[in-house]
Amino acid sequence: MDSTERRSQEPRATPSSEASPAASIAKRVLLADDDRLIVATLGQRLRAAGYEVLEAFDGPSALEVCTTLSPDLAIIDHSMPGMSGVELARAIASSTSTPVIFLSAYSDEAIVADAIAAGAMTYLVKPIDTEQLLPIVRAALQRAREFHALRFQAGNLTTALQKDRNVSVAVGLLMAKFNIGQREAFERLRRHARSVRAKMEDVATELLRANDETGRMLELYGERVPTRSHDRTEPEP
Repeated sequence: MDSTERRSQEPRATPSSEASPAASIAKRVLLADDDRLIVATLGQRLRAAGYEVLEAFDGPSALEVCTTLSPDLAIIDHSMPGMSGVELARAIASSTSTPVIFLSAYSDEAIVADAIAAGAMTYLVKPIDTEQLLPIVRAALQRAREFHALRFQAGNLTTALQKDRNVSVAVGLLMAKFNIGQREAFERLRRHARSVRAKMEDVATELLRANDETGRMLELYGERVPTRSHDRTEPEP
């Protein structure tokens, strides 16, 4: 078999008119609007692009979808029954990590400012061009991923700094208690951690907790007990 024939039998990638939002897992997008025609129109376009679409037609239902199904993005109308878009966005931000895009029939600056202050990633004015919706959705999802990654890194950094701080404080406590140098105190802490097969950070945290409890106990014993008047010995006349 010559090279030309081999190349003709090799599998080829089939071109697609739409790029899938995810290689294996479709992104969930919530559409929340009391206008069912808008929900149907935008939902049809998003489904055609490979997104899983959830629907809600009032504020409380949209909030329930966000808290129970955790969509990757919520596109919500500014004005809906039961709860305004601003109230809904605040509730979503306080109880979930779902990013929000606002929809509205108005482009009033005050409304836009309220939406952004409530946590909206962007603001779209009706009627929505469905072809322009897709790049906006993709950009919002990408920004949300970057934000979650930064928050995760910040959380890890805070945890690491706290662990380092506990070790440093525990070493200082041993130095003061036994009148030893920093290296010796560190080695004692590390040897103890090895002997109990625990992480050094956990041993340091336990030592600080025990020290705090001991300090509180000593404070209790150090408090003066008030003397009752009938316990006093009256001087003889």
